[in-house]
Amino acid sequence: MKFIFGDEQFFINKNLNQIKSSFTLDQTTILDDNFEFQDLLDLIAINSLFSDKKLIIVKDFELLTTNKYNKTLQKKSDSLIDVLSNFETQNEVVFILNSAKVYNNAFSNFLIENAKVIECKKIAKKDLISELLILTKERNITFSYSDLTIFLDKMPDNLEIIMNEFNNLTQNYQLINFELIEATVSKYAKNEVFSFFNSIETFNLHKIYEKYLERVSEGEEIISLIAQFGNILSDCLNYFYMLQTGLNNIQISEKTKQPLWKIRKIASVLKYLGIKKIKHQIQELGKLDLLSKTTGVNINELFEIFLIKNF
Repeated sequence: MKFIFGDEQFFINKNLNQIKSSFTLDQTTILDDNFEFQDLLDLIAINSLFSDKKLIIVKDFELLTTNKYNKTLQKKSDSLIDVLSNFETQNEVVFILNSAKVYNNAFSNFLIENAKVIECKKIAKKDLISELLILTKERNITFSYSDLTIFLDKMPDNLEIIMNEFNNLTQNYQLINFELIEATVSKYAKNEVFSFFNSIETFNLHKIYEKYLERVSEGEEIISLIAQFGNILSDCLNYFYMLQTGLNNIQISEKTKQPLWKIRKIASVLKYLGIKKIKHQIQELGKLDLLSKTTGVNINELFEIFLIKNF
């Protein structure tokens, strides 16, 4: 049993992927939204000589995301602690909490005392530069401290994106300097223009809507967010047609002049939604724009209805 928590998604994913590598997809069950509590108890308790060992991943579980329990949550906590304490199970159970804060409650305390705890903290910029310098030396790449600093200044506060861009550079160039960074690294705005893209990739209405409200509250125009969403869908459509010609992700990245990490995100969205849904959503966005212009209906309301219908 493991408990992984923290505010650095890159390290959470890295640790989780290491665990998942020991299991097949058929052996892995992910519970991350509105699952039946009894299903979790049953999954943990299954211990058959004739079945494979299973990996059960529970993300942002309600017993971990609140400080005070009502009677229902207390009953769930007691039941789950009892199952985890008394059943000899061959299954691996991993609880994920995407937060640096762990609430002081019965179930959190149980995990801290009984599970292998892995904390995933954000890395300070100076420490990140030191780690990247070590990697450049190992890869025999020339990338100075000052140029690394410039590189990081162009990046959003997202370690996964940083590492994808860093790996893309070091895999393709032996000498990385200011001129190369200016010419090849995607320009990222500090106001997190990609944050809405990242929320869409979760395919979770709560997270998408939360990010939508955050961007609007920070002054971003709703039209801009709709355009971002439309661009993502259009990119998915273009990616789909390029795949049909036999191109791979690297070739598509080169042809479209988009970083490989973004191509992979587009591939992820396409895989989840499917080409039929993507075409349908593009049509829906077009209707939304027309309705707003011809009827005067509030564009915010129309887009919120669109998100609810599609996610």
